[in-house]
Amino acid sequence: MLAHDRVTVLVIPEAGGATYEYKVPRLLIIAAVVAAVAVAVLLVMGFRYFVLYQISDRQATRLEREKALLHEEVKRIDELERMLVQLQRSNQQLRTVLSESVRVEHVPRQMGSHTRYTSVIKPSERLRWGHLRTFPGLWPVNGVVLKPFTEQRGGTIIATPANSLVRAAGAGQVSRAAYDERLGNTVWVDHGGGLVSVYGFTRRLVVEAGQYVEKGQPLALSGATGKAPSASLFFAIRMNGRPMNPESYRLWL
Repeated sequence: MLAHDRVTVLVIPEAGGATYEYKVPRLLIIAAVVAAVAVAVLLVMGFRYFVLYQISDRQATRLEREKALLHEEVKRIDELERMLVQLQRSNQQLRTVLSESVRVEHVPRQMGSHTRYTSVIKPSERLRWGHLRTFPGLWPVNGVVLKPFTEQRGGTIIATPANSLVRAAGAGQVSRAAYDERLGNTVWVDHGGGLVSVYGFTRRLVVEAGQYVEKGQPLALSGATGKAPSASLFFAIRMNGRPMNPESYRLWL
């Protein structure tokens, strides 16, 4: 190796003493400088990526929180939409009921050789005058309509799990609680003014004839007695003996 390929390094202590002389190859110095620069570059890049990772991690955490909040908001919006649909349906049904113009009808009833006229309070007047307790607007059981109302059937069949609570659609007096060949164990609730609600196909009755019940009070447990197609509830509303569509009275779920 030539002399000019080496670099002489002198080490002279400040306090005096021996002087040290080192001859270092020029390539080694260049390699050391390059390595030092590379290490510095790697350190800078590593620090930069570390900072970016920390920022990305914080952003990811914030996005996860925002995603969870957005999910909750979507659930609330869906629930509000369902409530709005239910309120719109109840409002439409309420308008339908209130569209009746006559407050009291005098309906003839045959009693032996005599004809007796009975005052029938229309459902619209029950709502107008605040008699909500006796208005059969509460859906009696949790379930879905299996067979909708027809005049021939006389009521609606609601599919529901066996042993579900069957509740009174409105306040009134139990006029009958007995077994019927077609409807099985059945409860009739008289709401006054010629308005009666009927609950059939039940497995077990928990009220008796003559008993007064409040809106929402349990009447029976659902089942499949009589000619029930499956575990269900037969629900009917009759106005002076005439079958009415229960869903048109449904104001509360």
